Amino acid sequence: MASITLNKNSVPGDKSALVPGGIRIGSPAMTTRGFTEKEFTAIADFIHEGVQITIEAKGLASGSKVQEFLKFVSSPDFPLTDKVSNLRSRVEALTTQFPIPGV
Repeated sequence: MASITLNKNSVPGDKSALVPGGIRIGSPAMTTRGFTEKEFTAIADFIHEGVQITIEAKGLASGSKVQEFLKFVSSPDFPLTDKVSNLRSRVEALTTQFPIPGV
């Protein structure tokens, strides 16, 4: 929803590789696009903000299943739409400055 793409990745302490607790950021893809330390810091801030929005959304959602959560966040009545849209706009403003090679 915020134009951020990550891979789920297992981390030490996970009880199952099927339910990973970490993320993997494709840093080679970002450096190939020309991202520098400044952009990596911005990306970390964007991810943190996205996690904070998700935590807030989880507190507002009824039920505990992923399908129920996805239905809640994609509904027209989702109360955090403006926060997500603002984050997406800033993510896209940064990333569109760095073309994807070959695309």
